[in-house]
Amino acid sequence: MSPSDRRRSAQPPLRLLQVVYGARRRVGLVADRLTRRTNHLRRDPVAELPRAICEYFGVLDGRTLHLHALLPTAAGRAPKRATLLFIQGNRQVECPATSDSGGDTVSVTARAAFGDGAEEISLGKGIWSLALAVSDEAGERRLALRTTEVEEHDGPTVAAPLHPVSGWRYEPGCGNHGLAQLTVVGPKARAEVIRLETARTEARIQARFIGVRSLEDPAVVFTSRGGGSDLVVPIDPVDGRFEFVVPLADLASGPPGAEVIWEAWVRTSPARMIRLGRFLHDLRDPRTVLRVSRTAVTIDDRRFVGYRPYYTKAGNLAVACLHYTGAPT
Repeated sequence: MSPSDRRRSAQPPLRLLQVVYGARRRVGLVADRLTRRTNHLRRDPVAELPRAICEYFGVLDGRTLHLHALLPTAAGRAPKRATLLFIQGNRQVECPATSDSGGDTVSVTARAAFGDGAEEISLGKGIWSLALAVSDEAGERRLALRTTEVEEHDGPTVAAPLHPVSGWRYEPGCGNHGLAQLTVVGPKARAEVIRLETARTEARIQARFIGVRSLEDPAVVFTSRGGGSDLVVPIDPVDGRFEFVVPLADLASGPPGAEVIWEAWVRTSPARMIRLGRFLHDLRDPRTVLRVSRTAVTIDDRRFVGYRPYYTKAGNLAVACLHYTGAPT
């Protein structure tokens, strides 16, 4: 497809699709807030159980839950068997736990890896209550887990990152009774950059889809921040992955020495656009870490393009290009 064909293939509704994407994102944020409010009003199925105290309750790297709890002092010796329970309505998922006693305290430790693998815990969307089931000679008893809200911090990472493979979110918290709960949120539809490759004469981007259920006439769409025609690059995904050559000659459309910045999108159907970028990480601001140096790429004997891909604070991919003639400096 020639550069002129790429430009003519851009249709006016693309800008409208971007507006729709922003509206969907705002609706999603409102839905998340409503979910949190509903969480504080719902009846916790473990509210009537006796309490154990969570000393630690967190999800590391977006996929691994770690929990350490102290049993009531009347527990005495460590139980023979301990199990961490995830409860949602009539559904219950079990995870093995270990118990230990030291001095006057009895503790239970559990580790749960989330996912669809053989050794992983698979949970559906929604709010799950957590409890412990402990067994000894007297039989089995269940304990709810008292915890506190996760405190916000100002460090370089977020407290509840996305799962680095699936894009699901597993967010620990507590309900209206101060009991441990886990909120599970499905992945947002996005295209995750896997690799940026820059050679002497071309640049390629490899990516994969996350949370995208169907595709119809997919394409990468570059939209200029300064306005003007969009650039559309058809793609042919295989098993949810795709790659494409960045149309550098078209992106460097400004006068020599003037940098033009393009936003990268992916059209997944005639009526839907999603963002292309890096989202599956725990960084609060990826601009400070996921940095890419500017590269000079040769277009022809006397024309060169300064190519600078970068990520915004939200993780969206943008591409800055400028062209100049003569030998690159």
